Amino acid sequence: MTEQPSQELLPPEPDRSTSWPSWLQWLVDPEPPRFLLPATGLLILVLDWLLFPKEAVTLGLAAPFTSIVGFVAGSIGTYRLQRRYALNTQPVAWAKALIAGFLVGVPFPLAGTLVGGWVLATSGLASWKKRLFNEQILRR
Repeated sequence: MTEQPSQELLPPEPDRSTSWPSWLQWLVDPEPPRFLLPATGLLILVLDWLLFPKEAVTLGLAAPFTSIVGFVAGSIGTYRLQRRYALNTQPVAWAKALIAGFLVGVPFPLAGTLVGGWVLATSGLASWKKRLFNEQILRR
């Protein structure tokens, strides 16, 4: 009897055949490996920008409500993005979701802080302007 070569079974590749523009596909592309997807970093920053400017108007009285809403929205959004597009395991996605929820739920703006810089760096959003600019040049 001759031995047949063994085959290694790999998990199926996610279907990435979409008609999205390349910059939009980049937002959810897990390559190169990053701690957070660019879409996750964008979610964290946008939620932070939307929720906390209202604190000044209410003299901080809405802080408990917006903090809870920010924590829940940041956690759920991050978990879903990291599971669906980055293909993180459940424990890893939950850990990232809790970090993101905490960052969004803290009642002060992240932009212009070291934490905001960390979000930009670990998600790859720091290179977004360069990527969009290069894509516009290539289309002409």
